[in-house]
Amino acid sequence: MQLTDTSFIGLLAALAVAAVVATVWLMPKVAGGGLRHYAARLGLLVACQLMIVLALAAGVNAYFLFYASWGDLLADADGGAQVRKGETRKIPRTVLLKRDASELSADLGITDRKRDGLLEQTVIEGPRTGLRADAFVYLPPDYFKPEAAQRRFPVVLVLTGYPGDPKLLVGRQEMPKLALEELRAGRVQPMIYVFVQSTVAPPRDTECTDVPGGPQVETFFAQDVPEVLRASYRVAPTRDGWGLMGPSSGGYCAVKLAMRHSDEFAAAGSVSGYFTAIKDATTGDLWDGSEALRNENDLIWRLENRPPPPISVLVASARKGEKKFPEAEKFVSLVKPPMQVDTAYLPEGGHNFKTFARLWPQTLRWMSGKLQVK
Repeated sequence: MQLTDTSFIGLLAALAVAAVVATVWLMPKVAGGGLRHYAARLGLLVACQLMIVLALAAGVNAYFLFYASWGDLLADADGGAQVRKGETRKIPRTVLLKRDASELSADLGITDRKRDGLLEQTVIEGPRTGLRADAFVYLPPDYFKPEAAQRRFPVVLVLTGYPGDPKLLVGRQEMPKLALEELRAGRVQPMIYVFVQSTVAPPRDTECTDVPGGPQVETFFAQDVPEVLRASYRVAPTRDGWGLMGPSSGGYCAVKLAMRHSDEFAAAGSVSGYFTAIKDATTGDLWDGSEALRNENDLIWRLENRPPPPISVLVASARKGEKKFPEAEKFVSLVKPPMQVDTAYLPEGGHNFKTFARLWPQTLRWMSGKLQVK
């Protein structure tokens, strides 16, 4: 029984109801003024409240997908130790990516590949880093047209925020459905979307960084992922057809990867993202105490101290309600050619899924206008 299964949520809800009923039924039986009676009443109340809180917490987690599995919640320490050792495995190209049709397709109305496209679910494993990331790949209907059998398509990596799960982008935000609607309306070109988990060394938030002595997450996204996708799909052969986007920390990762690897990516979209290198309880020290390494991962510092890369960036945010908006404005003000920047600002919003959903359509259209297959 998985952490986000409806059956698990239902079981906790039933136990919570049973706890309330039991408390109401037993409370008169432990009435009295003795110490044992006080302790019994306290125990009943605590047990009842605990079951209610657990049921609510599980329901909230299932909706927002903070933790997608028991492994995410319990943070398997052994898996993290293997990553810190830098273990890598050379994976044969012929089996780099196992592709399965996603069970979420029907809920999104994606049922006929020639009419709706195809949504696949997979796990991307890096041949250099040994890191793994859950992913969904949406292929547009044009991908399956007989006349397009040799055609290559632009590809957009859509990175989750932290802790994040690509199911949130696909199931809750319904981004494949949005991409199809935008395509049918003629507002975007046919593109391949790869919705990928950015937290590949849970529970640590690596901010897509090559951590000294730790997981090489930047290398995973900048080298491993493109290599795996090129071996598995008809994607653009050059940087001109590759873009990244994401919300929150996914937006930071998208812009950072494009700025630091402009030979691989041409465009990046930040949806309510930030632009400085952070250090908190979820990240720990990602730079092994090196101020120089931290600076290289700070996007505002890079604009002030490094040559601007030849990429295009979209900064999508909300003027009111988004705490990082002043940071976004500063980033925009520092951009110089050959780097290009556009903005998509809502008058009001917040750092939440509702605001992200309002910004996605414009972000997809912007990205479509920046990518081309050469």
